Amino acid sequence: MKTKHTDVVAEYLHEVDQRLAGLPVLQRRELLADLRAHIETERAERNLRTEGELIEVLERLGSPEVVAAAAHEEAGTRPAPVAPPQRSYWPWVALAGGVLVVLFLCFGAFFMARGASSGPVQAPAPAVTAPPQPEAGVSAPVPTPTG
Repeated sequence: MKTKHTDVVAEYLHEVDQRLAGLPVLQRRELLADLRAHIETERAERNLRTEGELIEVLERLGSPEVVAAAAHEEAGTRPAPVAPPQRSYWPWVALAGGVLVVLFLCFGAFFMARGASSGPVQAPAPAVTAPPQPEAGVSAPVPTPTG
């Protein structure tokens, strides 16, 4: 569980740090160190065991926006706008391209194997038909020369 706790705290502190842009570096470091120390103290004193309990501590501190806004107000600076994280579609494009290549190779191999197993394509042989045979008991007309 310690990993989850660390992840939640690290994510919170990272968000605060991003929103502290515009403050002097030393002031930013001091504020982040104070927050980290407060969280560790709460964790040790209250013997926090679950992620939910740790999230309650972070909520009592205030959201990253609120903490950063208070720090900017105290320093007399304006918070820099934080751009929302941009979504990258590159992994999906690469995945789709990979799937298409695999499908192309599979179908190509299938059709090549299918064509190789049936041998070369040949035209069908013409059907040979025998002349009609007269029925039993009926005499066939005899051809007569015309002249």
